[in-house]
Amino acid sequence: MQLVELALIGVPVIAAGGAGVLATFRPPGPRVTSGLQHFATGVVIAAAALELLPEVVRESGVVSVVGFAAGIAVMFGMRAITGRLEDRAGTGRASSLPWGMIGATAIDFLIDGVILGAGFTAGGHTGVLLSIALAIEYLFVSLSLAGAIGPEPRKAALIAIPVLLSLLTVGGTFLGLWLLSGAAPVTLAAVLAFGAVAFMYLATEELLVEAHARGETAIGSSAFYIGFLAVLILEQALR
Repeated sequence: MQLVELALIGVPVIAAGGAGVLATFRPPGPRVTSGLQHFATGVVIAAAALELLPEVVRESGVVSVVGFAAGIAVMFGMRAITGRLEDRAGTGRASSLPWGMIGATAIDFLIDGVILGAGFTAGGHTGVLLSIALAIEYLFVSLSLAGAIGPEPRKAALIAIPVLLSLLTVGGTFLGLWLLSGAAPVTLAAVLAFGAVAFMYLATEELLVEAHARGETAIGSSAFYIGFLAVLILEQALR
């Protein structure tokens, strides 16, 4: 692995840590957070639509359908499991930490890492765009997680928990590189199709839902399209 790729793997970790610091010392207001989450959603969906899916479709239409269907099954199966965990936590004794949300985020971040490893294996600038998209996503997912944790735990926990969770992405990336090194193009295409679903699920079911809950403005909603346009411009510049 090249030094540049190693550095890119660390970018989402830095973003998660930055979110913890921001949440600790100067959390943004609801409207600002909503706008930033719209922006992050646009970035993540653009990465899936412009970078992951075209690579898959060019390789095999059948594989794209199979990988996409598997992604749907896994992500919504995960949603059902984590939803039950959160319900149990709500009916049980009070806990200072939202373990259901933490568990869901841990699974999300691990899957993201495997997809990032697949992106680096695919070559080109796929890994670069995915690293940027994940960094932006992690910034706002970690802000949402910090808000769910609340002010009761020590400030160090608001920084440590997102960073520790994002380290799962690093482990997942190396796992993906190890498993997919030398893999057939069809296998790699299936993994990328799965990853496209994972990206869009995290954007629409977490970031966008949270953004809507915080209230919307025309400027905040337009940030979604600005984020999509930013990735489109970056993708053209990297060609």
